[in-house]
Amino acid sequence: MQEEYASQMENNAFTLVKHTESKPIGCKWIYKTKHYPDGTLRYKARLVVKEYEQVNGVDFDETFAPVGKLTTLRYLLCFMAYNSWNSDHLHVVTAFLNPEIDKVVYAELPKGIDWLSELLRTGFLRLNKALYGLKQAPRLWHQSIDGFLLSIGFHKVSADHNLYICNQGVMLLLYVDDIQLLYAESAKSRAIDVKESLICQYKMKNLGPVKQFLGLEINRLPDGSVTLGQQSYINSILHRYGMENANTVNTPMDHKTRLDNVSNNADAEADQAQYQSIVGSLIYAAQATRPDIVFAVDALSRYLLKPYKTHMTAAKRVLRYLKSTSDAKLIFPGPGGSSEGLVGYTDLDWAGDRYDRKSQGGYLFKMARAPISWKSKKQTVVPRSTTEAEYLACSEATREAQGLVYPHRDVTGKTVVPLIHCDSNGALSTIHSTITSDKAKHIDVPFHNSRHLDADGVVKFTEIDTLENLADVMTKALPPEKHQYLTHGIGLRPPR
Repeated sequence: MQEEYASQMENNAFTLVKHTESKPIGCKWIYKTKHYPDGTLRYKARLVVKEYEQVNGVDFDETFAPVGKLTTLRYLLCFMAYNSWNSDHLHVVTAFLNPEIDKVVYAELPKGIDWLSELLRTGFLRLNKALYGLKQAPRLWHQSIDGFLLSIGFHKVSADHNLYICNQGVMLLLYVDDIQLLYAESAKSRAIDVKESLICQYKMKNLGPVKQFLGLEINRLPDGSVTLGQQSYINSILHRYGMENANTVNTPMDHKTRLDNVSNNADAEADQAQYQSIVGSLIYAAQATRPDIVFAVDALSRYLLKPYKTHMTAAKRVLRYLKSTSDAKLIFPGPGGSSEGLVGYTDLDWAGDRYDRKSQGGYLFKMARAPISWKSKKQTVVPRSTTEAEYLACSEATREAQGLVYPHRDVTGKTVVPLIHCDSNGALSTIHSTITSDKAKHIDVPFHNSRHLDADGVVKFTEIDTLENLADVMTKALPPEKHQYLTHGIGLRPPR
């Protein structure tokens, strides 16, 4: 608390006043234990305002602030490994206390602050800086550091406004108050200048070569390859839900179990709060480093409002699977690896939901044989045939491929043509045909993007054997042998 109070004073975060011109909002202390990659702990105290008491138009206006995308992070790790770039981690201390606040906001004195200073016993706080908790604080901070980065020679990538590139061989990924700085060995002096400029402008910690970013464990192997995992995070959620001693399983979901046929009379309701907490914890792992559980997590997310025991058992099965594979990591090959460009896989489980008969689609994209993007999502329409459903899935994959082309172009200066694999002859025939048949005339215009972009050479669709389609793991629960085969093919493996 003393450290936090000293930081508030150093940044002139507030002024003590006797009277207010508007209704003051409350404050409170938040306590947190922070874990570092070397195993050490740090106990933090943060003074935050109660944002739910703010009034729109009085205490704040605009609140949106962009954050870096996980897809961008994985692409940068792939680029870093393949090109032998370096990467450093910087952390901004009390980032939100840097920008000036854009409104006149008063706050009440929090409990315990009189212990830190005898002057703070009566009165109110007139905020000068954007304290943590304010609705507009993230936006104000992003505007501040965005303007500074642009002023020292960086420019933003159109596909991700938190990725900044300097033409002298330096890139920077911003995620709120964490910064990953990537640079070629030849640009080391320029990278040092950037770090010095940032440290002069903001109070910042230079944590050295990146080892942990957003709770993700990053490790560089002797051959130059880079691994990305979440073993510490997985162990923490296993401990949180009392599953650290549970029996393990070899698939995240039993391929013989159905979640969509649970009725009110056949099963008892589960603890909704615990179920939502478990699924929420699994979502971050599925989005960040574990494409092998993305289908299971997507399926479990449909029952957040009214889960039954069957759904809770299925959610805990995913935890048991993660226990057996907690050390699995995504592998980004180093120099000398495959020069294969952007390659995608798309697949679909037709009418997989027995309740509404909608299909489950999924895709996976790899760059230089390293996974950088994936998704599993139930389609919003009920197709008339498996060909139509696969065609719609190809449209979704095409849209993602377009989004991946832009950062690659901005980073390398080269345009890549994504190669997308599909195992449906009917869908491929529809894409490659120049004539809309009677069976496809009812398909809405936006879903024809795959056909037009394939004809224009922006993307390229090709056929693949069903057994080799890596996106199959995104669409359904699979038997153990096939699940492990596809997971290995994706690039998710235990450490060597």
